Parts: sequence; structure tokens; C-alpha cells
Amino acid sequence: MSYRRFLPHVLITALATAFVALTTSAQDNVAGRIGESEASLAAGTPIFADLNNGLDSKKAKVGDAATAHTIEAVKSTDGRTILPRGTKLIGRVTDATARSKGDGQSTLGLTLEKAILKDGGEVSLYARIQAITTPASFAVGEGGPPRDTANMGTTQTSPMGGRSGPPASAPPQPNSLPRPDQPGPTLTPNSRGVIGMRGLTLSTAQADKVLVSTITSDGKNVHLDSGTRMLIVTQPPPAEPPAQ
Repeated sequence: MSYRRFLPHVLITALATAFVALTTSAQDNVAGRIGESEASLAAGTPIFADLNNGLDSKKAKVGDAATAHTIEAVKSTDGRTILPRGTKLIGRVTDATARSKGDGQSTLGLTLEKAILKDGGEVSLYARIQAITTPASFAVGEGGPPRDTANMGTTQTSPMGGRSGPPASAPPQPNSLPRPDQPGPTLTPNSRGVIGMRGLTLSTAQADKVLVSTITSDGKNVHLDSGTRMLIVTQPPPAEPPAQ
């Protein structure tokens, strides 16, 4: 075989080897992302996020988009980053009512559906909003030393019907409202209810295998500003009914 005839054969072999290597690497990367996505669904994983768009129960409609973004990386128990900081969270409005004559309260219901990764991948979310507080200037880890908010906030009802935090009729905690000379409340994984926002309560219930977090107000409407900080906690997926 001459040199000129041998060279194309070598090039073809090299290209085929490189193609196989790239394909295997891509498959490994996909498998890795799938593994990370599954890890992100571990029950009890806290996700700190900021609301992207303001919401008002007087203007919102059922089905409207509710989006947020993570403000801290969400990691697995072995230290892998599952949801990087800035990951977009997609939810929707499930209930929006403004108080009118004859109505006792105004409500805003939200459910979370998925996270969108920067590479276009999606991670399903089955989670509830465990706590909310005022926007940006009271960020986790910003503006001074954090204050534990585990025992602050209004009444919260869990999907199982349990209640935590002080009763809704209790007066606001003195340290739950930010003052100009000190940082506002900082959410921690143990925070519950509505913190630093007067007149609102937070509850969660399951409906048709969907977790709905409902914010209620005795006022005319429920209003959440853009940047409202949320603690979202993943939950065990609903049990499948036994096969007939």
C-alpha cells in the first residue's frame, strides 16, 4: 500500500475513533444530568428563590405564569450542584380572588412545576412554599448577620393539616418587621409562614396531586412585589394508587 493510499485510511480511522469518543462523552454527560435531576427531587431540599414578577390577586388570573430564580445553588447530599444559582423556576397561579362585599378574605394560590436549567434541561418540582418575606434588601446572607426566622411569621398550614408558628390573631412579632437601622429578616431552612409582611398568612394543600401554596389576606387583595423572597421545600411525590 502506497503512502498516499494509506493516509486517507488513517484519517478515516481517526475520525471514527473521535466520533465514538464524543458520543460516549455526550451520553455520560446526559446520564450525569439525569442523575443530578433525580437527586434534586429529594424530599426536604430547601430552595431559596426570588419572585421574578409581581403578583396581585386583583389582577392575576388562574393559569398566569409565576416565575422565580434561585439565589443560592442547590446541592445534593454529596456536594454536586443540582440547580445552579440563577436557575429559573416555573409555576402558575391556581387561585386569585380580591375581597369584595360578602367575601371574608382575598387569596392568591401558587403551584410550582419545574426548574429550567441553563443547558435547556428541565427538572420537575413537587414542592411547597414554606416561607416568604420582603424583597431584595433583606437577602439571605446580605445586609449583616442573619436573624433566625424559624419561630417568626404568621400561621402556616401544612399539606397534612398541621399548623406551625404563632396563631394568625397574634400581634406581629417586634423583630419580624425591619427597621431602617438593621437588616430585615433572613430566611433559613427552618423559616415558616409570612415574615415581615403584615396581614398575610400562608398555607399549603394538595389538590389532584398538585401542591398549592395559598397566601391569604384580610385586605382587599394579596400583593407580592417582584423580588419577594421565598423558601421553597421539596416534598415526597404523591403515592400512586394501587393497580386494579
